[in-house]
Amino acid sequence: MSNNPRLTRRGLLAGTAATALLTVRTTASAEPSRSTALTLPNPPAGGISRGQVFDNQIPDRSVYAGLVWFVWGASSLDQPTGAVPSAYLPAFRDFDKTHTLAWYEANHPEWIAYKADGSTVAWEFGNMTYVPIDFQNPAVRTFYWDSFVQPKIDAGYPIIAFDNIGTFNGYGNAGHKNGTQFVQQYTGDRVDDAWAAAVLDWMSYLSQRLHAAGIGMAANITWNASVKLPDMLAAVDLVDVYVDEQGFTVHRPENYNDAAWLNKYDFTRQIAAQTLHLAINQTTEETLATATQAQIDWAVANYLLYREQKSLLTICGVGEYHVFVDCPQLHTDIGTPSAPPVLDASGAYTRRYQRGLTLVNPSSTATAAVTLPSGTWTDLHGATVSGQLSLPPNSGSVLSN
Repeated sequence: MSNNPRLTRRGLLAGTAATALLTVRTTASAEPSRSTALTLPNPPAGGISRGQVFDNQIPDRSVYAGLVWFVWGASSLDQPTGAVPSAYLPAFRDFDKTHTLAWYEANHPEWIAYKADGSTVAWEFGNMTYVPIDFQNPAVRTFYWDSFVQPKIDAGYPIIAFDNIGTFNGYGNAGHKNGTQFVQQYTGDRVDDAWAAAVLDWMSYLSQRLHAAGIGMAANITWNASVKLPDMLAAVDLVDVYVDEQGFTVHRPENYNDAAWLNKYDFTRQIAAQTLHLAINQTTEETLATATQAQIDWAVANYLLYREQKSLLTICGVGEYHVFVDCPQLHTDIGTPSAPPVLDASGAYTRRYQRGLTLVNPSSTATAAVTLPSGTWTDLHGATVSGQLSLPPNSGSVLSN
């Protein structure tokens, strides 16, 4: 994600999810040990545990006391009880605006990352403010740590949050220069094992140094059609808080559906029990207040379907970061799960809770007619239903009893 609310990622993130799911969890070869001294979010087992994406436009942070358990990119350590702040850094860029491209060309030309033509800078999202750097270079790693990471640690942040990590090569990064000679490190293609290995090595370096200092690591790791699942799982294994900016809405009207939904759901269930996980579901409207109730219901129903205690949720308008947003559905509390999710005969997925039931129909075309347990049920908008619930394509519902 960006700390610039106007920056769009729709072009980068468009596409379906990975096409296969492993049944055995893959771990990085040098996974660092987790320190018991880390200060990490500890969300409750029931209700909806929420995350806040940037807080610099929230004058009174007490508005989310008891609701928010993790703050991505906190501008202040002064947070309500239970809300753990993190300091924001881009993972592959120099975060100092004074270090312009001209500055790099004059001082460290060999640190600049280029595309395969050897002359075009591999800018992220076309943003030409923050220069992309060769994170494989040991001198770059030392510079990055000393310039950006260590000051955040010294300021008192318990977690450092790294943005826009892709195990696929989304920006066409291919190498750096040594004088006038272009040194190719990657193909520049979106799917490139050399790139993925370098990213995992960079993440491992950061994670090990942070953990040695008693600091947690969070990362926004992009999921899309170019992801190789073993790489994605290895990346998630290296962090203490995994942030998923795509959620189940992907900023698109149709949300995830069909095979793409199943791949994303299976992956999320695979990591849910052991990984602190913040899913950001941006609606297609600019504000949550103008979003459709159907898309909000969809995000909540999916969250409750895969939810474990370490699962966190953000729902907001597209790019509606920096401010605190709220809606009635985010206060849903049907207790804790009383059973794992199941595939219903109708094609929908359902899951029982102590005081309710969540239902998701991921089909893009078929309506699911779900036979409900006996009794009268109430949805998130106060409507009652019994006997059978008809779920339109690509929809979700949460019922209480």
